[in-house]
Amino acid sequence: MLTLLFGLLTGCAVYFAMIKFTEMGQAPSIAAAVIAMFAFQLLVMLLLRKISARINAKLQAIMQETSAKLQSMQAQFMRRPTNQKAMMQLLEREQNAGLRRLIEALDLYKPLYLWNMLMKKQVNTMRMIFLFQLKKFDEADALMNKCVFFDAQSVCVKMARMYKRNEPAEAIDKFFRRKGAKFKGEDAVLPRSLYAWILVKQERIDDAVKVLADGKTKTGGNEVIVRNWDLLVNKKVKHFSNSGLGEAWYALMLEEPKIQKIRQQPVRYR
Repeated sequence: MLTLLFGLLTGCAVYFAMIKFTEMGQAPSIAAAVIAMFAFQLLVMLLLRKISARINAKLQAIMQETSAKLQSMQAQFMRRPTNQKAMMQLLEREQNAGLRRLIEALDLYKPLYLWNMLMKKQVNTMRMIFLFQLKKFDEADALMNKCVFFDAQSVCVKMARMYKRNEPAEAIDKFFRRKGAKFKGEDAVLPRSLYAWILVKQERIDDAVKVLADGKTKTGGNEVIVRNWDLLVNKKVKHFSNSGLGEAWYALMLEEPKIQKIRQQPVRYR
């Protein structure tokens, strides 16, 4: 917003300066004003990009640090098997601490909102996803209308919440057609798998088959998409599963993974 305003002011200043202090005509003065306006906007854009890159680097550092801690804890648990429920609680606690740090770090973007009209919505989208991962669903839902849904993850979080809030099937259908159906390749796997899962839950098996059939082409024959399509075509609805997507699927919190028990290695005495 400020970028446009100051750009216009810069252009006007250059125009009147050219008219008053030079003998150039109106046309060259207007051309100089337009060039000055766009030059100012370009400069601001480059500065914003540089500042955003620094903030993004901080976010990435927090993510990497949290990931490293979680991997270290998992390796420690594998070496010394303990109560699995306690292990999961400790891992979740560490992950949540990282998410809270990320949410706090998002405030670094606030000074840039006045210079980029879209940035606030982009940051709201990140905040919404972090709140969702913290299971603060009410706070995440409150941000939904202030977000932009350009990527597969945010689209899937939105669809998952629409399903959990028991929103009308027509609303979910419309949102998928507008936001989820456009993805191709790997980006299309999770949105189509999620939408097909919702359709199966709604007992709309024929619609799910169509979504997956199109998904086979859009994803280049993804194994999970193909397998679920084959199951539905052969009337094996009960065997439909997105578990093959791993953490990407379970992160939507619609199903919980089956926990495998860690076997204690026997101690051998010599």
